[in-house]
Amino acid sequence: MIIAAKDNEFHKVNSLTRATSIIRHDQHPGTMNWMVEDAMKKHRKLFGWRLIEKETVKNED
Repeated sequence: MIIAAKDNEFHKVNSLTRATSIIRHDQHPGTMNWMVEDAMKKHRKLFGWRLIEKETVKNED
């Protein structure tokens, strides 16, 4: 799961492609998947978006 946050906007998405799409629709049409992936690895903001990768924990009861 990827959490994308900017100002008062907050998105929880399941794929890198969806996170890229959110940033593209925010006036940055040239955003590529590798840019999002690189920003997450280096813990940097991308065009003001903070991107955090979280692992989902499944309950195995």
